[in-house]
Amino acid sequence: MDALLTAVGNVFTSAIGWVGTTASTIAGQPILLLACVGIPLCGLGVGMFKRLLSARA
Repeated sequence: MDALLTAVGNVFTSAIGWVGTTASTIAGQPILLLACVGIPLCGLGVGMFKRLLSARA
């Protein structure tokens, strides 16, 4: 059981490191930041606006 918990802890620590590396890479490149943050936010706004219009009818 102890070895299993250690292995799970190691995998979790590695995954957090990968997420940090990916986030810093995305934040450092403006085109990646636009593609990963800007475009989904625009899509979210359009989708919410369409729902607002159809709920009004």
